[in-house]
Amino acid sequence: MHIRLAVDADLQPLSHLFDHYRQSCDHPSDINGCYTFLSQRLSENDSIIFVAFESEIILGFIQLYPSFSSLMLQPVWYFEDAFVLPKYRNQGIASQMIARAGVLAKSAQVKLIDGHREQSLRV
Repeated sequence: MHIRLAVDADLQPLSHLFDHYRQSCDHPSDINGCYTFLSQRLSENDSIIFVAFESEIILGFIQLYPSFSSLMLQPVWYFEDAFVLPKYRNQGIASQMIARAGVLAKSAQVKLIDGHREQSLRV
């Protein structure tokens, strides 16, 4: 299994995975909307998406949104979305992607924040 930043060539399979993620959160399927949304995020460079893959199959992703924290007086990346295909869960894939994001955040001198809890992630 390998982890890397998502690129334009990932859009089609990533859109399907993102659609599964949204459905798991009780949102209706919208594959075209997912494709458009992710395409905009990548082209506008306003989110950071890591993908985990094996044999050219994307197994999961995490998505971070760059921002700033007035209270911390520094840039932050909000960890917002994470999804791993059900048959690949409980193998540490999400944890490995989060750890990889932590390495990139540290090298960029950015704090990684859990977007759902507003807490710093320990990575």
